[in-house]
Amino acid sequence: MWPPSIELAMTDPSPDALFDEAIEAIQSTISEEDRRTFCHHADITSLVEDLRSICASNQQEHQRLVTCSMKIALFSRSFAPYFDTVGKFDQVRPHWLGWFWGCIGLVFKVGSNHVLFLEKITDMFEAVAHVLPQYRRFNESTQRRSGGKQDHRLTSLMSYVYADIIQFCLDLYRIFTRGSQGAKLRHRVSSFSAVLWRPLDSRFAQLEKRLSLHRKWFEGEKEIQNLDLLAQHRKDYLDFLNTQTEVNGEVEAERMSRRLRRVDKVKAWLSNCCAYRDVYEHRIRQRHPNSCAWFLDTPKYCKWKNTPFDGRLANDTDNLQTSWHERILFIQAKPGFGKTFLAGQVIDDLTTGAEDLNISDEPPTIAFFHFNAAHVYCTHPNDAFRAIAVQLVHTHRHDRATLDALALLMRKTTGQGKASSDEVLAVCSLLLRQHSTFLVIDGIDECSDTNLFLTTLPELCRKSDTRVLLFSRPNIEIPSTYQKWASDSPHIVALGETQNAADIDSYMTENLNRLADQGFFGISMDRSLINQVSGRSNGVFLWASLLLKYLQSPGLSSEERRSALEQAHLLEGLEALYRGILTMLDRRNEREKRVAIDVFRWLSLSIRRLCIAGMQAALAITPGQPTTSDQYLSNFAESIPHLTGGLVEVTDCSVQFTHRSVKEYLQSPEFQDSDFSLFDESTMHAHLAARCISFLANDVPKRPLHRLQPYVRPTTPRATGSGTSFRTERSGDSGYKSMSSASDTDGVATESSRTTPTCFDDDIPFLRYSSLCWPVHLTRALSNPRPRLDPTVHSNTSPFLRTPWLPALSQFLTDRTAVTAWVEASWRYSLPPNISRLIPLLLIIKSEIPPATVGGRELRWVVNGLRQLSDALNELKGDYGTTLRDNPSLIWQWNIQAATEEAFWPVWDERRGRVHRA
Repeated sequence: MWPPSIELAMTDPSPDALFDEAIEAIQSTISEEDRRTFCHHADITSLVEDLRSICASNQQEHQRLVTCSMKIALFSRSFAPYFDTVGKFDQVRPHWLGWFWGCIGLVFKVGSNHVLFLEKITDMFEAVAHVLPQYRRFNESTQRRSGGKQDHRLTSLMSYVYADIIQFCLDLYRIFTRGSQGAKLRHRVSSFSAVLWRPLDSRFAQLEKRLSLHRKWFEGEKEIQNLDLLAQHRKDYLDFLNTQTEVNGEVEAERMSRRLRRVDKVKAWLSNCCAYRDVYEHRIRQRHPNSCAWFLDTPKYCKWKNTPFDGRLANDTDNLQTSWHERILFIQAKPGFGKTFLAGQVIDDLTTGAEDLNISDEPPTIAFFHFNAAHVYCTHPNDAFRAIAVQLVHTHRHDRATLDALALLMRKTTGQGKASSDEVLAVCSLLLRQHSTFLVIDGIDECSDTNLFLTTLPELCRKSDTRVLLFSRPNIEIPSTYQKWASDSPHIVALGETQNAADIDSYMTENLNRLADQGFFGISMDRSLINQVSGRSNGVFLWASLLLKYLQSPGLSSEERRSALEQAHLLEGLEALYRGILTMLDRRNEREKRVAIDVFRWLSLSIRRLCIAGMQAALAITPGQPTTSDQYLSNFAESIPHLTGGLVEVTDCSVQFTHRSVKEYLQSPEFQDSDFSLFDESTMHAHLAARCISFLANDVPKRPLHRLQPYVRPTTPRATGSGTSFRTERSGDSGYKSMSSASDTDGVATESSRTTPTCFDDDIPFLRYSSLCWPVHLTRALSNPRPRLDPTVHSNTSPFLRTPWLPALSQFLTDRTAVTAWVEASWRYSLPPNISRLIPLLLIIKSEIPPATVGGRELRWVVNGLRQLSDALNELKGDYGTTLRDNPSLIWQWNIQAATEEAFWPVWDERRGRVHRA
């Protein structure tokens, strides 16, 4: 039996106050479109039917939505008896139910386009269901008060739960809509002051605490019979509900610090590589003053940029679904036109002018990406979406709706270190929905899967009013989904050579006159040639830039430079200019020519991109010889463009071809007879393998890479399968796993995968690459070998012409300390060495080389040596794999030697600093 009524002073005497205030908050928060379509559900049966209808309308996410709807139904069944309980003390107004269940349904509806976040939300509703009191059990065990006497005070106390959950729903609603501020309920106003604002997870914890106190009060009302205790019990509950949170500067500073740490955690989880920024910043520094400004006046660009962002349309999901074509603009021009420079100009224009655009309530956000085939992390569609997601998270790191979304995102995470592609898209989709945004994407023709990118992009544009600018060559295939009946979509701006002619003329005239003033063309320069030369560019800014670099090459005399201007028609077109540059490089001394050849090979065929320090080390290697300091290039950033005739450039963090077309030309069949050709990839891989192996044999210290650690018996065995294998693009690479089936995984293990915190390779920047990649290069060299050479024709050539890696590999296998250092390095990179696939390939080569020749005898010895090494590696992994994963230095200790046959591995005497001698 419910206890007798107790007189208790209330801050608000009206029992309906919070119910009505909650409804007013709903009305003032939701958008005009949502008010128009709002469903007032009289009961949970109507609500559940609405949820089913929403699930059925989204076949792609149907099963996930059904699971979410089941959790909402669980909450609804737990809360529905609440209204019967309130009805025992007061008359329940029908609109209380209609707005409440309608608000629950609205949250599900707006969240259904962002299922990842909706799943987190329905988990929270499920948690609330378990905190609520057992209203149904109370209703079944009590009878209505005698005489039907109403108790408005109890109704008021019960109304706090209604208001709390409505407030929670409105907080969730704001995450999925733009510009929705709404009203804050007076009973919770302290929690929403500007100073004391907390992210969603903190507010949800507070909600759970309030509901727990409500449950304690509710159950106490049934148990306490002493009227004084009952009065105090109610007063304590009411005091808690009305407690004002004190302002504490230190506490608030700590909260802000936690928020920023969460932002950093999310950015790390999204796992974006910033190489695309390197492209942008490098091109900005190269851009000629006042160039590209003409594009900003292009009519289609002006319309795309200046059309106002309409908050009402941004929340109209039906309109977004049908109008997305109008917000995507393709900018197309031929190779070398200067599209990346234009993209940089657009990014700067949008960034600097965002405050003055006056096209939205808040300045629009700008996010960008540059696809670049030269960067391993700038090629896949997922790379672009990760970069965009990180930019959006960082830009809006102080926005409340975004912070709430991040709080949802990090709620009960699966613990995976990297977001999947679906999760990345979910983050992009929601943050683009929250904020008006411009996206600028350059080089989509360099994307590894252009079709995937262009079919995924509309998924974002259908859920937000995002505007996208796409720069590419004209030859990309635009999916048919971009076509719209009775419109000119896809919207394409085709740029021609007349549009950038003035920029090129200004650039060429200024720089050629400067060169003439500096005497590059001798004393008898006819400056009328300058105006004629700029007209040869045919709208290709790259041609103009490379011609200037060519003319400044120290390999040309002043007469040759002047002749080049006089006969500029012979260099007209990129291919003709490339041919001229490479002809000039071919006349250089052997050392300079070899560096240029090696640069081209490393940039074109490296398994993973080399850092600048790694590239410096790689270029200094002479196979079969230790590398000395004088073999390193001085002033590397300036030397590389000079040695390659401007075909390669050095940015702040990478070495790359000046343009994608350079690599395409070097790989073309027409150029295969040149020493600079990249057409025969097998031969190129053979030379790169030779350099990697030579580095391991001659330049890596022949001693432990880290201080020896004592053996510790493992407590539990751990699998040492190939799951941590080095990932390459081809399944046939020696002993390593292909990443062709795992586009969401990095091409290489991250630095965090090392088993020791000490950076043992800081002074050996090429160690990681050479250790992990020499078997891959050698496998690719052997998989598609060149046709057998006629010994009568090539009798005077090197015996290792077909096998340039053979002398280095023979030297490497002969030195057990070098081999052991390589094995230790591989284990320290958490990628156990595996050379099993090399041996069958070598046997094929062995059968083709006469055994009596120098090469044949050497190859026979190498095959036997590799077999022995492979057996030792397999034995090592099988017996000591788990222990070596934790302590790679054991490879140098007695424990390993005692466990393996024939004492294959040397033992290091750390006290004497040398290998132990028996």
